[in-house]
Amino acid sequence: MKAYYMYPDIREDLVAFTSDDDIWIMSLKDMKPFRLTSGLGVSIRPKISPSGKRVAFTVIWLKSGKQGGDIYIVEDGQARRVTFFGSRNSRVAGWLNEDEIIVVTDFHTPFVQWTEAYKINVNNGKIDRIPFGILSNIVVNDNLIIIARGYQDLPNWKGYKGGTKGELWLSRDNGKTFEKFISLDGNVSWPMIVNDRVYFLSDHEGVGNLYSVNLSGGDLKKHTNFTDYYCRNASSDGKRIVFQNAGDIYLYDPTNESLVKLDIDLPTDRKKRQPKFVNAIEYMNEAVTNGNYVSIVSRGKVFLMRAWEGPAIQLGKKQGVKYRQIQVLPNGDVVAVNDEDKLVILSKDGSERIINKDLGRIERIKVSPDGKKILLSNNRLEVWLYEIDKDNAKLIDKSEYDIIFEMDWHPNSEWFAYAFPEGYYTQSIKLGHVTGKTIRITSPYGYDFSPSFDPDGRYLYFLAARHLDPTNDKVIFNLSFQRVVKPYLVVLGNYYSPFNQPLDEGIGNDNKSIELDGIEDRVVPFPIDEDNYVQIAGAKNNKIFLFSYPIRGLRSQTGEIFGRLEIYDLENKSKELYADNVAGFSLSNDKSKILLMFKENLRLFDVNAKPDFNATGKKGGVIDLTRVKVYVDPKKEWRQMLRETWKLMKQNFWNEEKLKNWESVLPKYERLIDRISTRFELSDLIQEMQGETRTSHSYETAYDYDTPEPIPTGGLGAEFDYDESNKCYKITKIYVGDPTNENERSPLRDPGVQLNVGDCIKAIDGEEINGNIYAYLVNKDQVLLDVITKDGNNRRVVAKVLKDERFLIYRYWVERNREYVHEKSKGRLGYVHIPDMMYQGFAEFYRLFMSEFHRDGLIVDVRFNRGGFISGLLLEKLLLKRVGYDYPRNGKPIPMPYFSSPKVLVGITNEHAGSDGDIFSYLFKKYKLGILIGRRTWGGVVGIRPRYRLVDKTYISQPEFAVNFEDVGFGIENYGVDPDIVVEIKPEDYINGKDTQLDRAIELALKELNS
Repeated sequence: MKAYYMYPDIREDLVAFTSDDDIWIMSLKDMKPFRLTSGLGVSIRPKISPSGKRVAFTVIWLKSGKQGGDIYIVEDGQARRVTFFGSRNSRVAGWLNEDEIIVVTDFHTPFVQWTEAYKINVNNGKIDRIPFGILSNIVVNDNLIIIARGYQDLPNWKGYKGGTKGELWLSRDNGKTFEKFISLDGNVSWPMIVNDRVYFLSDHEGVGNLYSVNLSGGDLKKHTNFTDYYCRNASSDGKRIVFQNAGDIYLYDPTNESLVKLDIDLPTDRKKRQPKFVNAIEYMNEAVTNGNYVSIVSRGKVFLMRAWEGPAIQLGKKQGVKYRQIQVLPNGDVVAVNDEDKLVILSKDGSERIINKDLGRIERIKVSPDGKKILLSNNRLEVWLYEIDKDNAKLIDKSEYDIIFEMDWHPNSEWFAYAFPEGYYTQSIKLGHVTGKTIRITSPYGYDFSPSFDPDGRYLYFLAARHLDPTNDKVIFNLSFQRVVKPYLVVLGNYYSPFNQPLDEGIGNDNKSIELDGIEDRVVPFPIDEDNYVQIAGAKNNKIFLFSYPIRGLRSQTGEIFGRLEIYDLENKSKELYADNVAGFSLSNDKSKILLMFKENLRLFDVNAKPDFNATGKKGGVIDLTRVKVYVDPKKEWRQMLRETWKLMKQNFWNEEKLKNWESVLPKYERLIDRISTRFELSDLIQEMQGETRTSHSYETAYDYDTPEPIPTGGLGAEFDYDESNKCYKITKIYVGDPTNENERSPLRDPGVQLNVGDCIKAIDGEEINGNIYAYLVNKDQVLLDVITKDGNNRRVVAKVLKDERFLIYRYWVERNREYVHEKSKGRLGYVHIPDMMYQGFAEFYRLFMSEFHRDGLIVDVRFNRGGFISGLLLEKLLLKRVGYDYPRNGKPIPMPYFSSPKVLVGITNEHAGSDGDIFSYLFKKYKLGILIGRRTWGGVVGIRPRYRLVDKTYISQPEFAVNFEDVGFGIENYGVDPDIVVEIKPEDYINGKDTQLDRAIELALKELNS
């Protein structure tokens, strides 16, 4: 069978590779592949030992969004785990000998981009860090050592030329000193030494191919000439070379310069390609009701059912489809949007009517109460009206700023309301009529959203972020607006507001006409406090639902967000809790029923009933979703997912002209789809297709690879070295950030534990450690440690196990840098590191700035900055320069303006600072805040708004917003930002514990202070 082959390795006549999520090996003599692994997870990147009897490889796990990975070896038909890093960002670079491998991993580093090499004994799991610092690959050949920095395999960004492009460093003295060996105008990856030449892959001439140079770095030769697909993931045994290309494996022999595609026939049952049933709740992303029927979308399939009994029938096409934006018509038929972005009407009898009109990428739809009309918005920022019986589409309005996401119908099905983007962060409420007439009813200077009509036609409800009452920030000198949203209503006719009733009129006024004259003066706020409301919905019998999210720290928000649903009684003027921990809700067409989505179930209630959430079945409103049988045919689903990814790029890529050849891309990759056997292989194919944009931020983030669920691997916030004489693991380093802060101290320093560097752990949970210490911390919350202290005493302590040590190690790195800057400058300089331009970066900036800003100078470090969107907020603070002091009677002078930055700033950036980290680096120079030193940045500034998921909950992104600066234009994309002064950190600097970039920053800042 022709399959999809990846990650080849060669040793003499043996070739190993990955296919069908397993490791296979075959002899080049008979070309019969044998499966070496089965069901461990996704087994990738095999490396064959010198004897050919062992294979080391990476296993990654991804199950329902939970991920992990580690290194295994297989020998004598058995697989065994040899590392417990808990990171899928770990791989085998090669074998040193029959018992030792080199692994490149981000284990115990402050950043995921910071990967280092470890020597690991596969017999006992003993690990030793190789002290060459940051690298992405390494080749050892006697006294010659080549390390690669930068990207090795970058399928999702072909033609990359930014600061993180691969380059090679060479040592001729067994690692004592290194010289930069190869750096081309393109990516350089997978170095190999064969016959006194260094071979590698590069795309500096447009497409990834095999090249070589001599050991002096000269005599560049090209050995392959692929023009369609990239050569990827090359490997060598020092004699011959293998690499993958378009799902095939090629063998190159430098001796005779021959290139052969290996004709591999894989004996596999393709188990993960077989049809299967999946959980309806896990993949349900839409649920609506018309009061009589309930319809849901799960895994892209539409199901219709009665709430309490009867079958759940699947509507429309059964396999290889993705329906979305469903609405139930009064007769029970379902309106949806199909794969081709066409409106469709799915009938209960199984038929499907396609509305064959080009309405753009349809983002939202809303069916009128009479079931005859559909409002829809699209990615072209338009809102359209489609009349079903007349088969007529009419453009109603178009914004210049954003998509129109929120719409609602008046009960007479003649008028409708929508939230109209008026500016970058302003939005008004507009009324529209089926004739095409529109009128703005709220001013365009606030942010108004979530329009919803009263089902009796008297009022239009909406939310507005207009209540600006600032509060003091509790940490920094600033004011902020925490709760700004209030509900409002618009009185649609010439009658009193429900909050100001005359003696002879009540809110039961049944006048449903809309009087436009003076309507903007009939906007009235609800007499309740503002909150973080996100949705309002008018319901029958004067009921109004208010949905809000809790205000909480953004750094702590992970995964889904659940909200609080309250109900306001317009007649009693009272508000009470209706339901908590709600994922979302919708009302029936007549607004008499409410459908609640929770994490684990779906419930339906009459809006006037008091819900009983402790009950099950009909009494508790619980809809039995076990009736929904979601049957998936992967081979059809994967084709749909590939096509949708391609189409989303076509619809949303920021510059249509730059994708003028995009039509040819889909068939190029679609012809490989039948070779795909697993979801992981589909990811590889999707990412390589996205890479054809040659633009940053083309991402695919899968949700599930159909693997076992990863078991957490813990840590103790320390480094260890095995003490052979005492048969224990000696503590060589204990990680501590600021010990007073939460989660910034190793559990070994907790009260009662108080272990120290030099103490030696002999046993964990009563079991003497035999091999890798981290093997004893798997899936543990607390452990019992038997310890030999450095003064020879025995202790037994109980310590907590950290599930993730990354933040602690990061804080340790930052605090050591800060202490170093203070020491070297005798307290004159401060230090701030910004890890990203998101919530952690905001917190870290102010955590440090508040204690550093008063110093004479400041070093601002954005190395490894992962990007985001808040660079402007931080630059505002740095641009506020100190111009004097306020002198109190007692105490030190206070900088003026308060919380301003010192005049002397020095910035540090590097090749791993990207996206908004690129922009921050550029603006630091542009605003002349100070000298910027380091390395050229990543170079990816075409931004995204990741709002789309594929049918299996995979996030997919398209580069939608390109940054254009007045002096460099679009030039940062795929190049980066050059520092004012280039400062390298060489491999030998890591060996000697030097941070040359930080040292240079201190030197420059002090020089400027003293000038």
